[in-house]
Amino acid sequence: MLLLIVLGAVLVVIALFFTIKVGKDIEERNSEYDTEFKATRKHPVLLNPAFLAYIIGFGFLIIFIAYLAMS
Repeated sequence: MLLLIVLGAVLVVIALFFTIKVGKDIEERNSEYDTEFKATRKHPVLLNPAFLAYIIGFGFLIIFIAYLAMS
């Protein structure tokens, strides 16, 4: 159980860091128009935060189910 709490805390810290980084990037823009980053152009779906949250969440859920099945 402690392992899940630690993993959850790590996930929250990573999400907070990513959110702050995106917020700073948006504040630094001087244009009214959105700029398209090269990474977004190459992988538009994978860099979507909601999509990443679903992937990470279901990944942890599958790992948790596997952990419960083995114990």
